[in-house]
Amino acid sequence: MDRPPPPSSEYWYVGSQDRTVDDLFRRVCALAWPYALFCATRYLHDTHAAHDLMDAAVSNAEQYYERFNGNRTSAQIFYRIISVLKRLSKQRVQNNREIPSGSLPDLDEKARALSSKPEAEQRAYVEQILAQMSERSRKITYWRLEGHTWRQIADKLSANHTAVRRAYHRELRKLLFPTFDSQSSDEGED
Repeated sequence: MDRPPPPSSEYWYVGSQDRTVDDLFRRVCALAWPYALFCATRYLHDTHAAHDLMDAAVSNAEQYYERFNGNRTSAQIFYRIISVLKRLSKQRVQNNREIPSGSLPDLDEKARALSSKPEAEQRAYVEQILAQMSERSRKITYWRLEGHTWRQIADKLSANHTAVRRAYHRELRKLLFPTFDSQSSDEGED
C-alpha cells in the first residue's frame, strides 16, 4: 500500500510585527515541525493534522511568551510547543468520536480515481460539488486553497476553529459520500 507523502517539510509561522519575535518563532517552529508530524502520524494517523496541531501549539506558545513579557528563551518556547503538541494529540485521540470515512485519505482516493478522467469531467465534478455547498463552505474551501489555517478562517467567521473544521468536513462528507451519511444517521450519529 502506497502512503501519501507527508505535507510540506516546513511549517510557516504567520509572523509577528516585532522582527525579533518573528525570527525567534520561525526558528522554533522549524525545530518543532518534525515533532508535530510525528504526533500527527503516531497518535492521529493523519499527517495533515500536523498543521492544526502546530497552529494550536504556536498560539499557546505566543500567549505563554506574552504572559512573561517576552522574557522567554527559544529553548523554553520550543519545549512549550513540544509539550502542547503531545498533550493536544493525545487529547484528540481520547476525544475523537468522529468516524474516519470522508477524511482526507478518502478524498485522496476519490481524487486519484477522478485523475484518470478527462480534465473537463474533473472540472465539472468539482463545480458540481462547489455548487451544492453552502455559501459558507464555499468561502472556506477558497480560503483553504489560498493557504489559510483553520484558526485564521475561524477568526474571519468569528467562530471556534474546531467547530468550523468539523462542520465543513461534515458537509463535505455528505456531498462526497451520500450513502455513508445516510447510514450514519440511521445509526444515530448526531
